[in-house]
Amino acid sequence: MRISSILQLAAVLSLSVYGQLAIKSRSIVHVAQRSEGGLPYLRAMFTDIVVLSGLAAAVAAGCCWMLAIQRLDLGYAYVFMALSFVLVPLGSVVLFREIVSVQQMAGIGLIVAGVALSATAR
Repeated sequence: MRISSILQLAAVLSLSVYGQLAIKSRSIVHVAQRSEGGLPYLRAMFTDIVVLSGLAAAVAAGCCWMLAIQRLDLGYAYVFMALSFVLVPLGSVVLFREIVSVQQMAGIGLIVAGVALSATAR
C-alpha cells in the first residue's frame, strides 16, 4: 500500500468527521429558526459559512475517496470509513458535551477492534 493511499483515506475520514461536527455545531446556533419551521432553518443553515465549509468538506472527501480506491481494494479501504462512527461520537462528547452510554462505548470498542482485525488481515 502506498503512503499516498493512506493519506487519502485519512483525508476522507478527517473531512467527513469535520463536516458532521461543523454542521452539528451550527445547528445548535440556528436552533431559533427550527421553531419557525423547516424553510427558515434550512435557509439559515445554507447561508452559514461553517455549514457551507462542512458541505465542501464532504465534496473534498468524495474526491479523496475516488483517488484512494483507484489503488486500494474497496473491501479493504471501506473498512476504515467505519472509524467515522468512532470519531464523530467522540468529537460530540468533546465539543458538545453529549453523553455516550456504556453500550455506545462498547460498540465503539467493537468497531475499533473490527477495523484493527480487518486491517491486519491483509
